[in-house]
Amino acid sequence: MKLLVIDSDRDLVEMLTSWLKTLGYEVCRAYTAERAKSEWLEQRPDLVIMDIALKDVDMLALCRDLRMKHDALVLVVTDDKDVHDEVRCLESGADDYLRKPFYPSQLIARIHAVSRRSRNTLESRPSSLIHVGPLCVDSLHNEATINGKTARLTPTESKMLHLLAINANDVCTAGQIVAHVWGYDGDGDACLIKAHIRHLRQKIEPEPGNPHYILTVPGVGYTLIRRSLEEDATRALRVVSV
Repeated sequence: MKLLVIDSDRDLVEMLTSWLKTLGYEVCRAYTAERAKSEWLEQRPDLVIMDIALKDVDMLALCRDLRMKHDALVLVVTDDKDVHDEVRCLESGADDYLRKPFYPSQLIARIHAVSRRSRNTLESRPSSLIHVGPLCVDSLHNEATINGKTARLTPTESKMLHLLAINANDVCTAGQIVAHVWGYDGDGDACLIKAHIRHLRQKIEPEPGNPHYILTVPGVGYTLIRRSLEEDATRALRVVSV
């Protein structure tokens, strides 16, 4: 497994790099956003461990851009103790979040958990392509195609849409979504789930404010409706005529 460690704290990066290599990982490193960009695209890591507090750079925006060119799992590490910062990172597509200071055992546990969740998601399905009416979900490449238009998804969005797709027309509860996407039991943060659903609607719905596919079931969860091609064509004509 190839790791990329991004942090402006050179001592921390060197320490983590040396330690992770002793555990058998292939590790590359970067101290600046520019170096992070080149290492990400040239080395094509499996997992990126990054601090978002690099000077004068929106690292979350850079991360989203780089994932369009080479997708990778992302573990954010940060000094920020504000819970809203954690929510912001996860909403932006980070796969996990770890606050500094941390013990080495905490970091390795997060690396194992993130990679295991990703591996289990891939191994649990016979095909990466799921067709739900006019919608095609490609969870291997983190893409969704509808009516000939392809949208790029973050790994978190892809896992969520995959769950909704394999349970099309059935309701997925918040607990089911959290267990599938983040790998732990509990009802989860309703606002966080809602944010990811909003992002998905913006990518696949003709009218995100008036959803046709991903519907909210108040007090229960969300469902992906299996529409026929005829229904979709009729709706498209109605939207155009409005």
